[in-house]
Parts: sequence; structure tokens; C-alpha cells
Amino acid sequence: MRSAGRAVSAMIKVIKRVTASAVWEIDGASVPLQRRRNIPEAKIISKIVEYKRILQERAYESNNACLLEMFQFFGGVSFIKIGMVYEDAFLECFSYYAKIFAEEWAAGDCRLHSKNIGYPYVFQNMLDPIKYDFRYILDEIPDSERFCRAVDSAFEEYWTPVVESLMREGKPLHGVGYRVGDVRLSKYMMAVPWQIESYLSRLAGGYTKRREIISLRKLHCYIFGYGSRSNFAGGCEGLFALMKSVVEKEHDIQCVKFIAENRIAMDAGLDTWVLYQTHGVRLKYMVMDFTQIRQASMRIEIKYFLKNRFSGTIRTSDRIFGAITDAVNRICDHNASIIYFADIDTVDVKALQLSMETDGCTQTSIMAAFTALRVMMDYLCGGERADALKTPVPQGNPFRGVTFVNALSYSKNTPYIPDSILTELEKYVDTLNETDRLVFRIFNETGMRAKEVVYLREDCLKKARYDGFVELKYIAYKVIKARRRAGLGDYHSVYISAELAAEISKQIKESAHIRKQCGLPYIFLHQNAGYKMTMYDVTYFIVKINKLIKKHNIRDESGELWNFTSRQCRKTLVVDMIENGATVEELVYQLGHLSQSTAMKYYAEVKDIKLAALNSEFFRKQFEVNIDDGQLCEYTEEERRLLHVDFCLGYRRVEMGFCVRKNHDGACRHMNVMYHCVCCPKLCTGAQYLPYWQRLFESEKKELETMLEKYKRNNIADHSGFVEFKRKCSLVAAYQDIVSKLQERQDSSV
Repeated sequence: MRSAGRAVSAMIKVIKRVTASAVWEIDGASVPLQRRRNIPEAKIISKIVEYKRILQERAYESNNACLLEMFQFFGGVSFIKIGMVYEDAFLECFSYYAKIFAEEWAAGDCRLHSKNIGYPYVFQNMLDPIKYDFRYILDEIPDSERFCRAVDSAFEEYWTPVVESLMREGKPLHGVGYRVGDVRLSKYMMAVPWQIESYLSRLAGGYTKRREIISLRKLHCYIFGYGSRSNFAGGCEGLFALMKSVVEKEHDIQCVKFIAENRIAMDAGLDTWVLYQTHGVRLKYMVMDFTQIRQASMRIEIKYFLKNRFSGTIRTSDRIFGAITDAVNRICDHNASIIYFADIDTVDVKALQLSMETDGCTQTSIMAAFTALRVMMDYLCGGERADALKTPVPQGNPFRGVTFVNALSYSKNTPYIPDSILTELEKYVDTLNETDRLVFRIFNETGMRAKEVVYLREDCLKKARYDGFVELKYIAYKVIKARRRAGLGDYHSVYISAELAAEISKQIKESAHIRKQCGLPYIFLHQNAGYKMTMYDVTYFIVKINKLIKKHNIRDESGELWNFTSRQCRKTLVVDMIENGATVEELVYQLGHLSQSTAMKYYAEVKDIKLAALNSEFFRKQFEVNIDDGQLCEYTEEERRLLHVDFCLGYRRVEMGFCVRKNHDGACRHMNVMYHCVCCPKLCTGAQYLPYWQRLFESEKKELETMLEKYKRNNIADHSGFVEFKRKCSLVAAYQDIVSKLQERQDSSV
């Protein structure tokens, strides 16, 4: 025993003493410790030996009293230095308490926010209840990060089975992410590779089973929660790549499956239908919630009608369901005895019309509702009615008794973009991205519709017969059925400038890799980082243009902010073409129309625009004379232009103003009458002439008073029939009337 003690002492000894410290050799390691003169070296050696035994025999697992004793004897820094001589045993001790800390953390409700889980918490747990600032306890220890890794490892060891169990059950993991952070959660998921792909595929398949469009964002939110960020850093690229691959694969399945299952989805026993339509590389959908229809029996009839309507091509933009739902509920609210469509009569139809008009519905929405109900009633009465529909068959269609005259006049007319607005817009369009600038230029230069631009194909450019121009071909989707009936092809071509063609050619090249990846020919496919490929969104483009308008305060002549739509570019191009002398045939070709009727409407509209520009307000501002719209109504646009020229040259200047008499040649049948202009309805005068009119009025009024005094002196009582008296009264009344009008207009302008 004595020899063993001497051997231990030989392995632990002081090799150098300094004033405040001593360098110890402990089992071959050189350890600087604080020098303690009041404690014998033999006792220090025995404590080091005991500390070594505690670590190697794991005596701390029963309780931490032995560690507390060592910590209190050596102090914080020396406790760590001596422990690290027996590094493996000390780290094993630390890991033991790290596991306890991880379990206690899981039982609590605290969250981890830092990149590394702090070792001070574990030391606090290990040496509880000692009060000590453990944040700096490892400052003199190299590679202190290994302690953080040990804590991370303890957390991973605890949470990985939890995550694996949740994935096996197909449950969300955001509860774990909330406690330990999304980065650690991702690592725990990747720690069980045999489970993760199955988990993601099962979740993705759930979207397909529910007939819900999958997206990377949806899947991410289901797993990590709606408050989490996507594409967070931390070595999780493998997980994100796997999620993206699973989503793309499932989306390809949905694009085929959802379209094929539309007929199955249209089940009369279901109260909610979700129907899908392909839109480039993605799906569009519409939801019809039949519980909105309060009368259950009519709900069944509407379901069968819509099933027949959507038996062919489905357009998710179809709004017939909403129109019918609102109208049917109004009818039933007015007449509670209506159970089926067969119960509706002309009185109910009229009540519906009055109800919609009273509630301020637009004529367009009223016509849409009646059109929808008319078509539905035809279905219920006609041969396409399903045999399975056992409701009463209507004896007639009461909605056919309602007609709308001049229906086109109720539709909102698209305005053209004034030159002032377009000039301002072109100043700031360059602040948009390259694709948006190209789309804006295509709209302005070609007048194409939104869908025609979005679906331009890689072969849309072809050589033109004229130098400096290129042909741009596109599918005229709006009139494609009419073109086919007329024996025409689907494509229509317009001439564009070489500069615009070069920009389109650049877009074709830059989108080549996306087209190849998704197997579609469209040049406006795009993909933002972290998102799936999609078609260009014209709606968002319009939003960006209107934000630009708001930012730079672009207003029209009335002072209102301009509200931009893509169709305005089409109208603007038409106006420019007509004003530059384009023929109807040229207009029809440029717009891709199949008849001249629409082009003639444009001609009439432009004529009204130009005629309205030369209105009474225009003449008032130009010449400061009050000209009424009634005086201009019989003038054509060209005659108004000539009238403006005559005013400028002074050809129509007369007493106190201008004459608007047609066929004005300098002669007037009232020329021999002294007061011909004041009594003439063709006179245009203004406020600048008011003092003269007032003097004339006062002068004529005095002459009338003199005339009355003369009649009185000569005892002439009955003078009302005298010609000169009547003429003088008329003249005074005319002067008084014109003075009153000018004063009223002058006061209102002030």
C-alpha cells in the first residue's frame, strides 16, 4: 500500500513554483494551478486523486455532491483544468449532465434561439446549487466548442426519436421546431434518412388525396409552422432539395390526376366542388360551395345543370355559379313557397329584377344573372336534362320574357391612355425589371390581349416582307373558335419593330433552360428562387404599374390617379391608328378581328372623343366667352375646328362677343336692326364684356323711362300696343337678361 501511494505521488507533483501559482505535473500533463500556501501539497494530491476516481468510476451518477466538493476545493478554473487532464472521463461526465439538461428542457416550455446551445446551463445543472458565472469557465480551455457539440449531441439523441416517431405517424413537426429551432429540427430529420423521404411523400400524397394543389410553401408551413422562414441557413440544403423534388413530382401527378378527376368531383351528393384547369405549368381552380344556396331542392337542380355545363372544357374564370346563387336566394327570400325552379313565374322574375335594381346592382350584373338563369331554365326544360334529376320539369322559361335593350351601352368602356399619362409612365417604366419592361412595350406596340402576350411561344418571330420589321405571331385565344369555324388557323400575325423583336429574341434565349426543364414552349415562363416555375402573372404586372403611378403621382386632367389596365394599351393603339389615318381594314388586321363591326365602334368612339375635346369648356378657356353645349350640338367635329379657326382670326367677332351662326359669311338678316346681336341666340359673350352690357342696359332703361314720362305728359294711357314701346321693352329685357347671366357666371367662378 505504501508503494502504491508513493507511485501515485510520483505521477502528481509540483515541478515549478512561482509567487502566485505553481505548475503541477499530473499524470504526465503540465497544469498551472493557483498556489495555495495554507494547504499542504499532500492534501492537494489526495484531492486530485479523488477527483480522478470520481470521473473514472462515474461516482457523480448517484448525486453531484462529490463534484460539488471538488469544485469548492479547487475553484472553477482549476476544477476544469484538472478535469481536462482526464479529458475523456470529464467529457463523459459533461455529456451525462447534458442529457439530463436535454430531458429537463423537453419537459419545460423554453425555446432555443442561439446557434449553439450554451454549456453554462449544463455546468449549472452539474454543480447545482452553486452560484457561479459559468459563461467564462472554459476561457482557458482550447476548443471549448466541443462542449457545445456535446450539448447538441445530447439534444439530438433525445429529439431524433421524437421526430422519427412524428414522421412515422405523418404529423407536423413545428412543435419540435418551436422548442429547438428549425435548423436543429432539419438536422434531426436528416438523421433518419430511411424515414424522411417516406414522410415527405406521404404528406405530398395527402394534398393530392384532398384534391388540394401542393406547393413548397404549403409543405414547409405544415412541417415547420406558418411562422417559420423558408430556405433558412444551417446546412439544410439537402432537406430543401428533397422537399422541392417531392413537391415537383407530386405537382406533375396532380396536373394529370386533378383534370381527369373533375368529372368525379362533380358529384351531386357533395356540397363542395373543386374543379381544376391547367394554366401553363401550374393549375388553376375554382370552388363552388353549394351550401350558399339556401333552398336544398334547387341546390340539386343547380348541381345537375353545372355538371352538364362543365362536362367539356372547364374555365375556372366562369362566374355563372355566383350569379345563379345570388339570384336564387333573392327569389326564395321574396317568395318562400318556391321549392323548385318549376315554381318560378313571371311575377317572381320581375321581383328579382326590382330587388337587384333597388340594391344598386349594376345593369351588367343584372343581365349576367338573368342570362345564367335563362340558360339554366332551358336546361331543365330541354333534352339535355339528366334522367337522374327527378324534380318537376318547368312548363316554360319565364326568364325569356325579360329583354335588355342596348345591352352594350351598360358595359364599362375601356378608356385610352392620354398622351400626358403615357409620357409620364414611359419615364418610370425603366425602373421595372427587364421582363416587365418588355411586356409593357409589347402591349403598347401591338395592342395584344393579356393572354396572347403571356402565351407567346418560342417560334413567335418570323421574317417579314418589309425591311426594318419583323412578324410576331400569336394564338388569338379570344376568337379561336370563330377562326376555326371560318376555316382560319389559330395563329394571327402583326408587324413589330426590329428593336422590339430583338428584345423578344433575348427573352426567348434566356428562358430556354426553363422551357427545356418543364417541356413547355412559352417564353414568359419564370422561376423565382425557392419557388416552382410558373407563367408570367399579368395581374401582378398591372399592380406594379399602378404602384408606379401612385409613387410618382401620375394623374389625369380631372386630378384623379390614373388606374392602369392592360386593355387600355389596346384602346390607345386604336386611337393612335385612327388619328393617323388608318383604314378600317388596317384596324381589323392589327386587332385580329374577324369583322369590321368592332372596328367601326372604335371609329365612332374616337370621333366622340375628338368631338368632346372641342366642347364649350374649350371655347371658354380659349376666348373667355360663354358658349353653351346647345349652341355646339349641331356642329360636327370638322365644323367645330373651323369655328375655332374663325374665332382665332376674328371673322366672327360681333357686338360684345362672337357669333356661332352656321354658314357665317359676314352678312346677317338682322344687320339693319340696331340691337340685332343682343337678341340673337347665336351670340357668345363673356364676363370681360359685362361693364359694357351694364352701361347699355342702364342707357336703354333710361330711354324707356323717358318714353313712359312722355306718354304720361300727353295723357296716352294705352301705349302697350305701340311698336316702338314694345321694341324698347324687348331690348331692355334682353340687356337685363344678359347682364344677369354674366353676373351669375362671374359670381360662380369666383
